[in-house]
Amino acid sequence: MTEQIDASEYISLFEAYKEQLESLEKQAAYVQAIIEDYTKAKVTMEKLSKTKKDSDVLVPIGGGVFLYAKYDSNAKVLLSEGADVVIERDIDYAIDALQKRIDDLNNGLTKLNEMAIQLQQKMQDISLTIQQLFSKKEK
Repeated sequence: MTEQIDASEYISLFEAYKEQLESLEKQAAYVQAIIEDYTKAKVTMEKLSKTKKDSDVLVPIGGGVFLYAKYDSNAKVLLSEGADVVIERDIDYAIDALQKRIDDLNNGLTKLNEMAIQLQQKMQDISLTIQQLFSKKEK
């Protein structure tokens, strides 16, 4: 009877870890999507900063849609500072700000991945324990 209770507790714990792991994987995918979005914006601004004044450019606005525009070398960008606050900044500042955000997100992604690895290890340990409990029961 005790082994049955232990097994059901381990199975419940395994399921809880599985749900946590799925949640971490979703969070990691979301963070990765944000990193890709910031990286695209950064690359676009880097290319713009090397463009000659009054050059014709195509500006990506998302969804595979582009705008025709003339580039002004003194152009400013509107950079979101959070909480619905947008501030006009020069391109170099915006590039640096996005790189800092990308770095911060990559650090967070690394931590999420480390947590996922720890959960996977715990799940493997629990799985082994459950197998041992059932093999004892069969003997």
